[in-house]
Amino acid sequence: MNWINENKDLLLIASPVVVVQLSMFAYCAWLIKKEGVANLNRILWLSICFFIQIFGPITFMIVGRKGE
Repeated sequence: MNWINENKDLLLIASPVVVVQLSMFAYCAWLIKKEGVANLNRILWLSICFFIQIFGPITFMIVGRKGE
């Protein structure tokens, strides 16, 4: 509990970034499940979207989506 009280300001600043990252990952995971992927396999794209924050989901939306 002491750590939380000491770093409350940092947690308040970082929380919007965490929410954006998780929502982008959830959206990309939904797209991967629904539409499929264009060039890599699904597990690799999910890993990229989850572990490479912000840039992973953006990269998937630009180059990884399956075209019509």
